[in-house]
Amino acid sequence: MHTTKWQLFRFSMIYFSSQTTIFLIPILVETSGYQGWIALMGGSFLSLCILFFTIQVGRLKPDQSWIDFGKEIMGTWLHRLMVFLLLCWCVYYASFDIENFVLFFGSNYTRGTPPIFIQIIIGLVIMYTATLGITTIIYMADGIFLIFFMASLLSVYMFMPYADFSMLPAFLHYHDPGIALKDSISVTSWFAEWIVFLFLAPELRMGSKMLKILAVSSISILLIVLTGWIMTMLNFGPHLGKELQYPFLEMIRSSSHHNILGNLDPLLIGIWSASMFIHAAFLIYIACKCALHLSKQKGKRLMIPLLTVCSTIIAYLYSRNIVMYYSNFNSDVIIGFWLFIECIPVYYFIAAFIRSKTGQALK
Repeated sequence: MHTTKWQLFRFSMIYFSSQTTIFLIPILVETSGYQGWIALMGGSFLSLCILFFTIQVGRLKPDQSWIDFGKEIMGTWLHRLMVFLLLCWCVYYASFDIENFVLFFGSNYTRGTPPIFIQIIIGLVIMYTATLGITTIIYMADGIFLIFFMASLLSVYMFMPYADFSMLPAFLHYHDPGIALKDSISVTSWFAEWIVFLFLAPELRMGSKMLKILAVSSISILLIVLTGWIMTMLNFGPHLGKELQYPFLEMIRSSSHHNILGNLDPLLIGIWSASMFIHAAFLIYIACKCALHLSKQKGKRLMIPLLTVCSTIIAYLYSRNIVMYYSNFNSDVIIGFWLFIECIPVYYFIAAFIRSKTGQALK
């Protein structure tokens, strides 16, 4: 695979935007109110810290993948445990993607359609995309990036007319350190999925250039989400805003534009759907790498279908108990599990540092 740094930038933008631009904003409106910008900036900063440790771990052996040399740092069994937990996280996260598809299309466009039917169709698409490999997934992100960028600019243009800019001073006057800290940690769990990028090595060398390009990508995502949050607050306020499940769509549908700009919602839905497929397919691809490592490369042909079926089954169980899904989606337990997985590079960096100080550096 020959991937340029700008392809990496575009892929990371699409990968992270699939979740943060749609689902994080209404959560922040509900939990943080006027000080959501503090949580976004705090979470983004913590995410950059985790990114730094991720790159440092990848640089320990640039010619090998982390999943192969990690046992030399943590020991065989502890490394296998970490790989297994990462595998579970990927499969579980992909199930959230599938269920989000069902809830979105089921509530807006396919009412009355059995959830299992939508889940099977989505699962098949994700499975097929994952089998194509990482190169194809990155090229898919390349293909929709320009449209994503233009749609983001058009969305801001459409949201401006109804924005109440007299609310801006409230962003500076409302402060609650406890809520800001709690929500910053929550935002970190959305912004810090950098461990998956360790699986791009050794095809893509970890180094200072990769750190810079991913940092720029992280800051760009922050600006996009921050702009979306500001427009949501200025258009709907903190009370109505937290009642809306998809504020972006509501803003577009209430737009005064009656030309092509006023019918932008199908374009945004198409971009979001494509980015979600890329996100879920990449997670299944990573899960396959983990499973093959644990099984010593046995069952290559069946691994991706099996893992996709597992994610689809979890999504189906959630569709039968929507209350549990919403309870789990942003619960403290799930946030803690997400952060534990996303901080895996930090554990390896600390272990490698201790080994280097005790004369047990990697060979």
